[in-house]
Amino acid sequence: MKNIMNNINIKKLGVLFIVFLVFTSCEKWIDPDYNVDPNNPIDVSMDLLLASSEVALAYDAGAQMSRTPSMWMQQITGVTSHAAGYEKYVWLEGDVNGFWKWNIYAGYLHDLKILMDKAKESNSPHYEGVAKVLSAYVLGTTTDLWGDIPYSDAFQGNANLKAAYDTQEEIYNTIFTFLDEAITTDLTATTSLYSPGSEDFFYGGDLDKWKKLAYALKARYKLHLSKKNSTVYTEVLTALANGFESSDDDFEFTDFSTKSSEQNPYYQYHEQREGYIGGLGERLMNMLNNNTPADLTDDDPRISIYAEKAKDGSYIGSPAGNPLADQSYIGSYFIAKDAPVSIMSYAELKFIEAEAKLPTDAAGAATAYNMAVKASLAKYGVSNTTWEAANASETETSITLEKIITGKYIALFMNMEVYNDWRRTGFPVLTKAHLAAVGEIPRRWPYPTSERSFNSENYDAAVSRQGFSAGTSIVDRVWWDAN
Repeated sequence: MKNIMNNINIKKLGVLFIVFLVFTSCEKWIDPDYNVDPNNPIDVSMDLLLASSEVALAYDAGAQMSRTPSMWMQQITGVTSHAAGYEKYVWLEGDVNGFWKWNIYAGYLHDLKILMDKAKESNSPHYEGVAKVLSAYVLGTTTDLWGDIPYSDAFQGNANLKAAYDTQEEIYNTIFTFLDEAITTDLTATTSLYSPGSEDFFYGGDLDKWKKLAYALKARYKLHLSKKNSTVYTEVLTALANGFESSDDDFEFTDFSTKSSEQNPYYQYHEQREGYIGGLGERLMNMLNNNTPADLTDDDPRISIYAEKAKDGSYIGSPAGNPLADQSYIGSYFIAKDAPVSIMSYAELKFIEAEAKLPTDAAGAATAYNMAVKASLAKYGVSNTTWEAANASETETSITLEKIITGKYIALFMNMEVYNDWRRTGFPVLTKAHLAAVGEIPRRWPYPTSERSFNSENYDAAVSRQGFSAGTSIVDRVWWDAN
């Protein structure tokens, strides 16, 4: 096996951040094949394709993918300008245009498809397996936000700007196919001409960890289907048996740095749009401080990680849609220049286990829940045996679905999975934001203007097939979010 890194120090990829940010701010679609001389094609090696894809999707996981869902889930608050509108559900086609076009379809989803093809052509299944796992994650995130999306008909030369949409059910089948192939074939291959190494920001080429991630993602996406079919819990538990074994296996990006071109996305957002995002939402804050802002004696130990104290020395969260002048701002752990971005954690898997076991094994569900809460505290270095004895000691008679999802809501701070859980279960119970622009909390993102304008036939067919009131609707439900 070989690693194809040359003399490039792949850990110093500031230039990739610059390129990424420039492209994501552009509103004009550019065909990837435009202005390329067919006699002198541009080629990019597999190591750079992997590195740039990981950087870009990690950046988005800590930015667009989490920021707006976290406001809708009342974990954080939008204070001024467009952020204040987002919190009140002013979320329009133009707000997702660049993200859909540049970040996803002309960005990492496109590059991962190229990586899969190049890996197959060069007999490098280890690269192919990693690309499939990452593609499964990107497809899952994209379809969960929008519903039906193009994929099988996309990337067929000239970027296929008029690609047909796969149904969400078909996308989920593709996700499971990619994960199963990665697990059973690609990542276990005994020979691979080239294999990932130091350019792999997530796991440094550790294929065993990539297999664990594939199983973990399979459990997550199987769980999403619980509203359609409760029997998936058995499949969820089967996948979990081979998933993360500890927080050391977390799917997390830790290579943001203090350099201006390599900083954490939330930090950059705060620096470039000072005052747009405030602090924690009142709903989450009340959970953390036991509904008594002035009494800090029985606070959840994570409160000091998630939030800064307000001016009066207490922890104060803002009501949804009504930000307070004096509130507790987001803690530095999440918005430091070099803050990590967690995409999937061991704690999440234990919460998944708790939910999947609950219908048939309440005792097992309680044990998994208690382990999840403790793992979350340990992750932030705030383990507290006294607090845990009172708050992570559920039994088979006390554990409930609401407790499991609420505990997960607290643990997965600023993670999009909280939004998926709320749509699936209705927990935690939330009321719509003050002066909301629509009559209920949104349940999907609108399709971008570019699809309605340039791919109207396929766009209209997808909207009609899903029963949406319009492609711009944000209150209609995606396939797995059935009533």
